[in-house]
Amino acid sequence: MKVLVVYDTSYGNTEKIALSICAGMKEVGLNDVTCKKADSVVIDDFKSADVWVLGSPTHVGSATGTIKKVLKSAIKTGASGKIGVAFDTRFDKATKGGTQKIQKMMERAGMKIAVPGEWFIVENMKGPLAPGEEAKAVTFGRKIAGAIRQK
Repeated sequence: MKVLVVYDTSYGNTEKIALSICAGMKEVGLNDVTCKKADSVVIDDFKSADVWVLGSPTHVGSATGTIKKVLKSAIKTGASGKIGVAFDTRFDKATKGGTQKIQKMMERAGMKIAVPGEWFIVENMKGPLAPGEEAKAVTFGRKIAGAIRQK
């Protein structure tokens, strides 16, 4: 399966999480994994991928406008039947984040959600990530790989 991980990042924290998720998938032998920042991804990347993993920093309780716009464009290429996963970075006390919005958009487009979305904690607006969050992201990547192999 071909996996595309797309992320938006404001201060580099979500990028660190995305790269750690990719590393986790590769650690367990899922090697066809591409990790791209939202502003460098092209529609053909989505068309050729079986699995879309999208992540965003949380802005005002939701995903960034950039990641929502990229996902809307990608959905128009034919998302139904593809596998999706969402993640975000947020403050510890936040009750909502980008994960919910991304996952909802994926579900409405007919995508199969491989695993429930995950969020990763930043200590303040610019970071850093809370201790252990990058390791948690590697574990999440392994979990995604295991789930999509069963789809």
